[in-house]
Amino acid sequence: MMSALSALFLLMQIVGCGTTQPAWVPAPPLPASLTAETPQPAIPPGRLRWGQSLDLNLSLLAALGQCNRDKADIRDIEIQRQTSQK
Repeated sequence: MMSALSALFLLMQIVGCGTTQPAWVPAPPLPASLTAETPQPAIPPGRLRWGQSLDLNLSLLAALGQCNRDKADIRDIEIQRQTSQK
């Protein structure tokens, strides 16, 4: 009985010393829509009137909002990658 337990214990130690090679899996590329350049709103030539200024501000805020959404989507993808690797 004792030799069987000793043999089992030694076998467990030998198996525990084995090495395994990690298999690296390349990360899938980010969608092109998230890395595409956000168009910069054109500034009207000449003197800027109040109405034009408001339109420009809306365009700039919309472009900023799109950039922030893209960054948030990239962060979500990176979080998914990190949790799937664990």
